[in-house]
Amino acid sequence: MKKIALALTIILALALPSIAFADVTSYTSGFQLQNLEGTVANITIHFINQSDGLEAASVADTIPANSSKTYYPLSAVSAGFNGSVVVDSDKQLAAITNVLGNSGAYGSSYVGFTAGATTINVPLVMKDNYGINTWLNVQNTGTANTDVTIDYGGGCTDSVTGLKPGAAHTFDQAATACLTPTPYVGAATVTSSGSVPVAVTVMQVTGSGGGLLPNLLAYNGFTTASTAPVMPLVSSGYYNSGTGIQIMNTGATNTDVTLTYTPSAGFPGASCTETKTILAGKSATFGFPSMPAGCYTNGGGAGSAAFVGSAKVTANTASHPLVAVVNQVTTGASTAAAYGAIDPSVATANVSLPLIMDRNYGIFTGFAVANVGTLSTNIACTFSGAGAPPNIPSTAVAPGAALTTTQLNQATVVPYVGSATCTATGGDAKIAAVVNELNTGSAIPTEDGLSVYEGLNY
Repeated sequence: MKKIALALTIILALALPSIAFADVTSYTSGFQLQNLEGTVANITIHFINQSDGLEAASVADTIPANSSKTYYPLSAVSAGFNGSVVVDSDKQLAAITNVLGNSGAYGSSYVGFTAGATTINVPLVMKDNYGINTWLNVQNTGTANTDVTIDYGGGCTDSVTGLKPGAAHTFDQAATACLTPTPYVGAATVTSSGSVPVAVTVMQVTGSGGGLLPNLLAYNGFTTASTAPVMPLVSSGYYNSGTGIQIMNTGATNTDVTLTYTPSAGFPGASCTETKTILAGKSATFGFPSMPAGCYTNGGGAGSAAFVGSAKVTANTASHPLVAVVNQVTTGASTAAAYGAIDPSVATANVSLPLIMDRNYGIFTGFAVANVGTLSTNIACTFSGAGAPPNIPSTAVAPGAALTTTQLNQATVVPYVGSATCTATGGDAKIAAVVNELNTGSAIPTEDGLSVYEGLNY
């Protein structure tokens, strides 16, 4: 049986005692499972309590060939459940989880894990950073108990002992006394004992104090690192949207990193670069609050200076492994989300997008598929489900560029909820993707209407 773990996952009506959860007083979540094979998948979903590490419930189900299913609301567990999920399957699956705060007013997304690691790198943690705090869940993806330690650097650590298989534990940076002074912005490394693998998901919560608008963002800790990570979707000044890229140097010495920005076809911007020194074990911010001046072109309705495209590390003087998280923010609105940069060495010719929507309670998706190879390739995308949007025909995409599209007003049956797969042919056929989910607020009132997740290569 093949397993997939949802590391932060299922949090319903949770009591939230600390400042890290300011303004978000209750959480709920649901997840989407996509069957990537041509025959029916037989699955079992296991719900694991965080309090004692025991199984709260299990559900057996099937998913049709090359199709997907949504699990929301979570009827198998009682209101107030706080824990994690492990899915057993006889077919290859992809999964994403949507985490909602305050009955949908806040939203974030992250992808499920098919494996963990004994060392996880977390490029961005915060404590009282002008109203922003992080908290993270560590899930035991192994078969034995493990002790977990978080090292923030400078002698500051946090830990838990005896974490059971499948179970998760929450670490709240706002309650971590040694993270000083504030505002604190840094990186962290999570390790587990006894060669037991773990998975990590990080939540960023923005309070309404200090003039900030409330937001909820999620990203996964990194089980691997790359000397040249790729960010399939970045922007600046495009209808008041922008991205901040936090790159962590996991090596033992400093390194100078150059990030190259490449505009998407038909979108504003010009190719340009940005270089910074990143200290050993630390992180640095790129592209925020603005990109280098050479990136911008006249975006018309997007603004007098705008950029939409992708980014890639093109120089790394010490050749140290790097990890990175991309925060997407809209100025003057509660619209923010995060995703993890992609290691091009694990990119393939196929990427799955487990959740695609058009006007589903006012929510629609858009995605960017980047060519992370060194040669031009052709990218085509196929949608599943009744009334799906038209498939995207094979389109030539240059190295470093991305195919960018939206599903709004494209489906023939509304509301549409389905999935998609994209395939590259020709060249070295290496692609990576990110998907944005945007709640317009027309059906579900929202304060934070944007979620994003990474496509899953297979």
